[in-house]
Amino acid sequence: MIFPGLHEQLPDVPPQVLWKTELLFRGVRFTEALAQAAAQGAAPNFWPYCKSTDDGRRQYIPVPYLFRLDGGSVARVRVDDSSPLEVRRAAGQGFMLWHGDQAVCAIDFVPAHAWHSFRTRDGLTQFEAGVEQLGDMLVVNVAPGCEYHRVKDDGGRSLRCGFCAYGRFGQRSAALGQAPGRVAPDPDTLARLEEVLAYAAQTGEVRHVYLTGGSLLDPAQEAERFLPVVETARRAVGDRLRVTCGSGAVDPADSERYRQAGADSCCYNLEVWDEETFRATCPGKAKFVGRQRWIDALLGAVEVFGRSNVGSAFVAGLELGPPAPGMPPERMLESIAEGAAFFLDSGIVPLYSPLWPMQGTAYQPEDGLSPELYVRLEMEVYRLRAERGFPVPEWLICPGCSYMLLEVDLDRALGLALREA
Repeated sequence: MIFPGLHEQLPDVPPQVLWKTELLFRGVRFTEALAQAAAQGAAPNFWPYCKSTDDGRRQYIPVPYLFRLDGGSVARVRVDDSSPLEVRRAAGQGFMLWHGDQAVCAIDFVPAHAWHSFRTRDGLTQFEAGVEQLGDMLVVNVAPGCEYHRVKDDGGRSLRCGFCAYGRFGQRSAALGQAPGRVAPDPDTLARLEEVLAYAAQTGEVRHVYLTGGSLLDPAQEAERFLPVVETARRAVGDRLRVTCGSGAVDPADSERYRQAGADSCCYNLEVWDEETFRATCPGKAKFVGRQRWIDALLGAVEVFGRSNVGSAFVAGLELGPPAPGMPPERMLESIAEGAAFFLDSGIVPLYSPLWPMQGTAYQPEDGLSPELYVRLEMEVYRLRAERGFPVPEWLICPGCSYMLLEVDLDRALGLALREA
């Protein structure tokens, strides 16, 4: 079954891509089947379902983090009780996705990995040590606080990225030993990180490591923070796993230092191609780094790591309205295609996630990108990749961890072969 809206608008898009899109944008209603899946070993979501009890209290119920679709693709589990979709138990004790009174397809959930039971020498979990499971990827974030959240312009407006609900200094950053203004990661945190990564790498459950974190204002300091994290990750995983450094943009000499420290690849996220939109939605990046320096950093990284070993993520939909100057949807598609062509021709992999308005950001729920427009832009970028014979390489994103993107799914469904990891 294909849900009527997207199928009628986009009849040439592979059905499995539309199924995933529906799950990403519509989510599913809460049912006990979700709680049962979490209890039976599905990797847990960071946001449990919040239910009001009869006496007015809030009850938090664990739910899974990732759907696993037919063929191995994954999608984020987003609980929305206004959705027409829901998960029910199937006769054989598996799970089925339903749309109203119609069964759509069998569905599963990504399980929690065995390495989740590991504890560091001082008794911390992998999450407390700064490591998260994203499908078959290990995401490392030992310094989540972002300095852009701490600076303001002359008018008192925050210079953090307008779409970002993360990066505030708080309990998590403090627990990881991160202090505002401090560049170097906490030595105890690095020691715990090494323990967790070394154990996880031996299990065979993961394929690649992605290093990320909150940004510093000076690209040189950014490199100083990430270098010991790269070194720790490489030492921990040996030659078993691919290591990608997802710091802010750094100058080419520091990309070379990343490579010498053990990084195989890098991903410096520009967030948006249009120059005016960049200034408006990423004011800290625009002020302290600058758009051209960011682009030059990506181009320089290609000289260090090689073509198709450098990526940059983008938030599709920032172009449409405030705080950006705004542009019509067709112009947004043109702008995104212009940027994608530039980066592909330069050997850089662009990836596009849809704008998800979140509480505490500059965006309201109605400001989000429509699923139809998102699929259209992904199809246009796929066309550009296909013309250049440039599939998304598995080091960056693969079917097992591409939980909010469509690039890998389109490559597989339409026959653009993936590169080996």
